[in-house]
Amino acid sequence: MRLITTLMLLFVVSCASSNPPVSKINEFVLHSVNIIDVANQKLLADQAVFVRDGKITQVLQNDVEALPQDVPLIDGEDGYVTPGLIDMHVHMYEPAAYSIALSHGVTHVRVMNGIAQQLNWRDAVQDGELVGASSTVSSPIISAYDDAMLHHTVHTAQAARSAVRNYQQQGYDLIKAYGNLSEEALLALVDEAKKIGIPVAKHGPHASGELPVSTLAGLQSFEHVEDIFQGSLQYQFAPNALPEVIQALHATRVPVTPTLNIFYQLTRLSEQKQGYLDSIPQEYTSEIIALEAKHNQVARWLDASDNMAKHNRRTLKFLQYITEQLHNAKVPLLVGSDSGVLLSPHGLATHTEMALLHQSGLDSFAVLAAATVNPANALGLNHTMGKIEAGYQADFIFSKGNPLQDLAVLKNPDAVSKLGTWYDSEALIELRNQAIADRSLWAEISALWQAL
Repeated sequence: MRLITTLMLLFVVSCASSNPPVSKINEFVLHSVNIIDVANQKLLADQAVFVRDGKITQVLQNDVEALPQDVPLIDGEDGYVTPGLIDMHVHMYEPAAYSIALSHGVTHVRVMNGIAQQLNWRDAVQDGELVGASSTVSSPIISAYDDAMLHHTVHTAQAARSAVRNYQQQGYDLIKAYGNLSEEALLALVDEAKKIGIPVAKHGPHASGELPVSTLAGLQSFEHVEDIFQGSLQYQFAPNALPEVIQALHATRVPVTPTLNIFYQLTRLSEQKQGYLDSIPQEYTSEIIALEAKHNQVARWLDASDNMAKHNRRTLKFLQYITEQLHNAKVPLLVGSDSGVLLSPHGLATHTEMALLHQSGLDSFAVLAAATVNPANALGLNHTMGKIEAGYQADFIFSKGNPLQDLAVLKNPDAVSKLGTWYDSEALIELRNQAIADRSLWAEISALWQAL
């Protein structure tokens, strides 16, 4: 961050935007496909999906002879249609990230440490000026830290209420509350948010101090199963203590975003060192974020001892066990990759998170629910996103392979429809490559500087 400050004293720049690929269709009928009905855990065979004006207008049993002839017809050749993926925990500080995510089938993201420029990017995607994943943007993190970059410090109830009101007025979609807020500040934050009607997501599935987690009923989500291990269980590998913790979480009816991907990544770094670092496509990550990560978080795990690597492996396994138990207790789970942290690549990290959920004991339908219908419900967008039904946004993935048999087929889609625009595999690759080529170091610095 000191580097950012120094450079911004010398440069004043404007933000770059990604150019859309030239090959795109805005109205079409995709026929001869099988639809993954995630909500009802069904596979609907031999269907046709009609798309117009950014929405799905009809979903019908396929009848090739009865299809309209005045719009483009796309033969799905018995492929599969899956609702677009929703990643509920990302950190994006450049427009390229939105395009990269979309190129891997992530049609919507929830940005979890807001800055002003992200509101502009959110609106640019919705208006068609930027091709990429649409987004829900949290406020800057509200915490009790006095010197943390990109945090808003509050210690009192009055300061917490003021922050909530200010961020709603600025256009943020939700409030991000950190785990170290005082009891007084946390209660005031939650109360004020409820009064003015803005959702709250909380870092850590627990309340502050001696407050019971029941005081947080009605939040949009809890973030990080790692914080169950570190907070509620006090770093103890104590499966016998989990039922009480999970019962309390279940009673709140608040979904949990496990974010296993980051702990998986730091475990691999601590085990395989430079070999794993070299395997990460670093062109996916913002240059400023990559610079900070390499000198701090990444360096820490590259220097990890064998004992620390062994501890990380054990911890990751336990975090997956906690995730499985949450699922078994019917606590709704949300896919959240924490991409943008620790060089975790946008888009690809979403699929790593899904694979880790699958390895934790969730079947394919449950994993897809955590990436589609559950996030849509949490965001209050369950009437527009997360399903392949008439009236829903035309955000979906087309794959030749069956994702119920292999979730990995969604990682590099054969096509994606975003807001009713069809991008085939070549267009998706072009979109991703163009976004990376258009990346501007100075634009990244400008966006972060405005947030300081």
